[in-house]
Amino acid sequence: MNSCMPLTDAAPCGREEGPAIAMSRKASILLYEPNLTILRMMKFNLEMEGFHVLEADDPAEVTRRIGEQELDLVLLNWSEPGDGCIDLCRAVRHADGVGYLPIIVVSAARDERERLGAYDAGADDIVVKPFSLPELLARIRAILRRTAPAISGRVIRIAGVEMDIDNGTVKRDGAPVRLSLIEFKILRYLMENAGKVRTREQIRNAVWGRDSLIEIRAVDVRITRLRRRLNSDNRPDVIRTVRSVGYALGDQQPRVRSAEPRLDGAEA
Repeated sequence: MNSCMPLTDAAPCGREEGPAIAMSRKASILLYEPNLTILRMMKFNLEMEGFHVLEADDPAEVTRRIGEQELDLVLLNWSEPGDGCIDLCRAVRHADGVGYLPIIVVSAARDERERLGAYDAGADDIVVKPFSLPELLARIRAILRRTAPAISGRVIRIAGVEMDIDNGTVKRDGAPVRLSLIEFKILRYLMENAGKVRTREQIRNAVWGRDSLIEIRAVDVRITRLRRRLNSDNRPDVIRTVRSVGYALGDQQPRVRSAEPRLDGAEA
């Protein structure tokens, strides 16, 4: 799976507003994958895109969780041969006390009979391996636009900066700001933790991953570049440096509203 994000290089930002009010609910996805390594990797990528992810590493846990949790979509990453995927789709679709729950199957099946069988059993969409993360995200969001439009997109606004997470765009006082993928990820992390001081290590882990060999100094370099882009035309600096600790953006909590999602390409 490609660990890329549907992001930017051009970005829009909105006008400064008062303290953040309502946070939109994250879409909840139940992810089935029997391989724990792949399960954790997929969960990490989906959570980085703003989804709430619940894990299931065996079919029985899938059927148990759909009866216990409020879910918006089931994602079945299926590699095993046979009709197990078809049986699990049927179990999800006919679970007692569960309303309509969209199902996306990620499968290595090239056989048309298997794919048609999954559709007949209740799958809404099938993504054939190998696939890219942007493709999978596009399929997920296309279904959520139909089934859960109120939570299918997010825009965060704070201190005159507006970030459309799904479009991968940023604005400062209404003017588009062009960011690289890493700059976008750093800004997103700071905005989602607006008013809170984040250490350099926390920023590095959130943006590059806990196992990254990137030096802490790289965080300072990227923050400097991000500031240069955000603060063009002599705009006030929205990122605070907390000496010997790290960085913070604004003094308020983020404001999030619904937005019609779209996936755009972006510079890494």
